[in-house]
Amino acid sequence: MTFLGLVALIYYAVLLALGVVSTDVMPQFLISAIIFLSAGRLLRNADRHLPKKEVDEKSEKKQRAEPNWALLTQILNWVMAVLIICALGLWVMKPVGVSFFDMLPFKDMLPF
Repeated sequence: MTFLGLVALIYYAVLLALGVVSTDVMPQFLISAIIFLSAGRLLRNADRHLPKKEVDEKSEKKQRAEPNWALLTQILNWVMAVLIICALGLWVMKPVGVSFFDMLPFKDMLPF
């Protein structure tokens, strides 16, 4: 988290130096960078003050329920089948001379 805060602070400094942002929005950027910088220390302190749990690995394994792999496999199969059918439907319905991005209603919002 501290590293992320340093990267955010450097990013905001580069934005300010290049003139992309003005000093009016800099307080919000500084506050978010300070939150990131202090989050690592706060998480370490919170971890030190938590009580340690002494749980046997065997009892923890017994308490866990075995996942229903048959159901999860069926759900994954159906989701993938629906995605493939949707992709093929788009491919079949698209006119020959039109790209996929031109047929979308929000093509003006795309950066490319």
